Amino acid sequence: MTSTTADMAQTKVKKVNIFINDRKHSVDSAALTGAQLKALASIAGANQLFLETPGPEDDLPIRDDDEIKLKSGMRFYDVPVGNLGAR
Repeated sequence: MTSTTADMAQTKVKKVNIFINDRKHSVDSAALTGAQLKALASIAGANQLFLETPGPEDDLPIRDDDEIKLKSGMRFYDVPVGNLGAR
């Protein structure tokens, strides 16, 4: 079976550039779980992951099983257990 240009265009995923702890990561996935984001950045499993939100709103906590639809420019950070509010 041969692939057509249309088939290849449908399966091609655009690179998404995100930042985890101010370090840039380029991923081929449209979505990742919190656990996958932690693994990507070598974050300890026990640490809490957050998505930075613009403005005065609180940053969004990300659980390991939460699936996050990624957009270029998203910023995440982690906080060790027991240090909430330390950032």
